[in-house]
Amino acid sequence: MASTSKSTLVNPTYEPVTAPPGGFQSFQSFYPLYLGEHAKPLTRRLHLAGTSIALASFARSTLSLVPNLLASAAKSLPASQGIHALHNKGFIVSLGLDVILAKWSYDTQFLELEGVGRWLLGGVVGAYAFAWIGHFFIEKNRPATFKYPVWSLRGDLKMWWEVVTLRRAI
Repeated sequence: MASTSKSTLVNPTYEPVTAPPGGFQSFQSFYPLYLGEHAKPLTRRLHLAGTSIALASFARSTLSLVPNLLASAAKSLPASQGIHALHNKGFIVSLGLDVILAKWSYDTQFLELEGVGRWLLGGVVGAYAFAWIGHFFIEKNRPATFKYPVWSLRGDLKMWWEVVTLRRAI
């Protein structure tokens, strides 16, 4: 896989770009406009912070489901064999311990599934709050999210990735 250098990046200086009269036909034609809407470094930094918060929140939500899934697996074991059914089938000891702990947390409602929704909502609100502060108060422009929501999300993730992998200047 060839690495992308700064000279091959799309709109590396974040110059504002105008939309074509007929709109965009592809993400590749949209991305330079998206980057141009983030001409000021503080706006890009706010986007980086917001996207990082969102990704961390989504990761936390996903990981919080693991104990609940393990607890469901533990409940499906025959009562007569209990946790030893896993060991008799050749599973590793640590998995058995994980299932015991997950069953305990499930039985005591130590982890609540409602918390997953709060983390997801927090990620979305955090991302948009940081981004919209940058657009409305710093750039003083209207985010492309209102007109191109899917391509804007894709552009945000792509810009975030290019920045955290040090391919694009912040």
